[in-house]
Amino acid sequence: MKYKDDNKTGRQPEKSSRVVHIGIMFVVLCGLSFYLGGIFCSEKNKISSEQVSKPVESKEVEPTVSGPLQVKSDSFSECSADLQDYTPCTDPKRWMKYGRHRLTFMERHCPPVFDRKECLIPPPDGYKEPIRWPKSKDECWYRNVPYDWINKQKSNQHWLRKEGEKFYFPGGGTMFPNGVSAYVDLMQDLIPGMKDGTIRTAIDTGCGVASWGGDLLDRSILTVSLAPRDNHEAQVQFALERGIPAILGIISTQRLPFPSNSFDMAHCSRCLIPWTEFGGIYLLEVHRILRPGGFWVLSGPPINYEKRWKGWNTTIDDQKSDYEKLSELLTSMCFKLY
Repeated sequence: MKYKDDNKTGRQPEKSSRVVHIGIMFVVLCGLSFYLGGIFCSEKNKISSEQVSKPVESKEVEPTVSGPLQVKSDSFSECSADLQDYTPCTDPKRWMKYGRHRLTFMERHCPPVFDRKECLIPPPDGYKEPIRWPKSKDECWYRNVPYDWINKQKSNQHWLRKEGEKFYFPGGGTMFPNGVSAYVDLMQDLIPGMKDGTIRTAIDTGCGVASWGGDLLDRSILTVSLAPRDNHEAQVQFALERGIPAILGIISTQRLPFPSNSFDMAHCSRCLIPWTEFGGIYLLEVHRILRPGGFWVLSGPPINYEKRWKGWNTTIDDQKSDYEKLSELLTSMCFKLY
């Protein structure tokens, strides 16, 4: 043991000197590699910058395959004046091609590709920039929605009135004898959630000129107004001109364009939808778009038939029968009557 220790101590200086030489060589090689790398990168950046600057300085740039996308502009002619109310896939001139069963003809039916319009829809003659919300809730320019049918036929119900260059919306309607605000106040007495933020979204089926939706917007409830294109002319256009969300549509054979559970409340103010017919399919569609715990509000036939049946051009027995059918249907769908 003693021999091995002496021998080991005798060779140790030779080994340590070798380690020192290897370490110095490693440091020198690392420094040389960093130096050469810096020179190479600077030359590469120099070459790249020269290549980039040359095309910029040149006045004529030859097009290449990978050049910028060339956008070709196109123009469309203006449609004829009789198309100012044209809505894609909703053309009354084609309605007779579709059946009247369940008012199928009033749904959207898109024409074939070769027969679709490729022109710009013209505004009505004398069109002005729309009045902005919230002032638009109460008035709009007559020339923007120049339709007199509702004004003449519903003048006794105060849907709207024409004065000079404007239409004014006093908030009346078939079921709003004291104005839409008084009507909604009564609803809030039944549904406290309309005040505390529980009710945030609503849909109005058969919206007329959308006075109900406009009043709810003032109460921070976002309301979509829905109505078909019918003898009321452009009632949805009145809603849009007033700044109230609206779509052209009808509850018929197709689902409404909304996901299930979309709304906190649905409303029908004498919207003339036959709720109990065809197995209650119309009410089932309303049930689909209402969230669990949502509200369906109905005013008009057959509600309160015992006092109001005389104004609905039917007998009290018919109204009673309709009310019983509706109550039975709602009970089977687990609705609770308020």
